[in-house]
Amino acid sequence: MSSLRKTATNQRSEIATLKRDVKDLAGQVRSLTKALKKAVAAAARQQPRKQSDDSSSGAQAPAKPGGRAFVFSHEALVAKRQAFHMTQKEMAHLLGVSALSVYKWETGKVTPREAQLVRVREVLGMGVREARRQIAE
Repeated sequence: MSSLRKTATNQRSEIATLKRDVKDLAGQVRSLTKALKKAVAAAARQQPRKQSDDSSSGAQAPAKPGGRAFVFSHEALVAKRQAFHMTQKEMAHLLGVSALSVYKWETGKVTPREAQLVRVREVLGMGVREARRQIAE
């Protein structure tokens, strides 16, 4: 009778070990699937850029007609905000983003997405009066 109990206990232990292994492997499959999706998405984003980047490497936004491509500079954003005498919150309102985004852009931790770069380029080209008028609206 005791050998039967030992056998059952050993089998339960093996089953528990196998369940843990299956759970770990399932987690690895999920993380690898997620990484693969990110890699495919990044490759898809890079493909159209490479066609437009043939003339100028390192561009982050489409080129202006007849001009060079726009490259984001966090120093330029800080300088423009200081020239406007604005807080990061006011600049965020002007750009249509959160104050945290402006903080991260200005510190160089993050760069804006392409859709946001269009607005950043517009704001960097504005004068103080135009910026103040848009914030007041």
